[in-house]
Amino acid sequence: MSNDKGRNNKSRTTKPSKPKRKKYADDRTPAVKRVDRICKTLAVILALLLLANVHVLMGGGGYDDTKIVTVLGFADSKIETDIMEPEIHERSAVFTKTQSEYNVGDIVQYFDGEYNPVRRITEISDDGKTYTVQGDNEAADKAVKIDAKNVSGRVFFSSKALYGFLKVYHSVVGAAATVLISFLLLIMADLLMYKKRKAALEEKRAAQARKEARKLKVKQGLEDPESEVEENPVEKRRAEKEAKLEKERAEIAAEMKEIRKKMKAEEEELKKGKRGKK
Repeated sequence: MSNDKGRNNKSRTTKPSKPKRKKYADDRTPAVKRVDRICKTLAVILALLLLANVHVLMGGGGYDDTKIVTVLGFADSKIETDIMEPEIHERSAVFTKTQSEYNVGDIVQYFDGEYNPVRRITEISDDGKTYTVQGDNEAADKAVKIDAKNVSGRVFFSSKALYGFLKVYHSVVGAAATVLISFLLLIMADLLMYKKRKAALEEKRAAQARKEARKLKVKQGLEDPESEVEENPVEKRRAEKEAKLEKERAEIAAEMKEIRKKMKAEEEELKKGKRGKK
């Protein structure tokens, strides 16, 4: 029986709770808080782009566009020729989306056995298994037939301005730059608050140095330990509030004393008046 009780007591004993983490005051200004929210949103977007970029690079795409690697059905590549002008200019970035079927007039990207050119569909076979494609800036006799299964997607957007960006982005340098920019965006609030926090830290250190110097002087007998000591800001505000209340009490007491004096004088005048009538 005694052993059972001992076991029950042991099972009932609660584990010691972990000490709560110290909460630090948020010293950021409203403007810095807004900037921090924007920067963190951009950092999340860049992190998602980094994951997509790593997926493309690991899949073998992004270097010379010999292989198209899609991310959720989307892909990007670069066009070096003017074969699709004026729709798509030379040295442009193109973005494609995988579809279940394609129509005449769609600009598609397909694999020709070596590269992934971009052409417009001009004709579809009756069984839908082959497409006739041709560049907008080439003769009709240059049209070729391709298998539908070799089409990687339809071009939905192109940009000449993004050509240089994609060239750097789909590389090790681009991935490293994305990581660096994301890190800078995450610590942007700390960078903006650096000067203010540095000044506050220096002031705190100076106050601590003054306190240590006074302790040393008191220890050496160069200063009276009962002399005025630098007050804590909270205690200082409390003392100022108490002094203000004490002053108001004194003013009220003086007013009450004056009122009692006047009332006593009026009572004496009334008594004198009653005696004169008698």
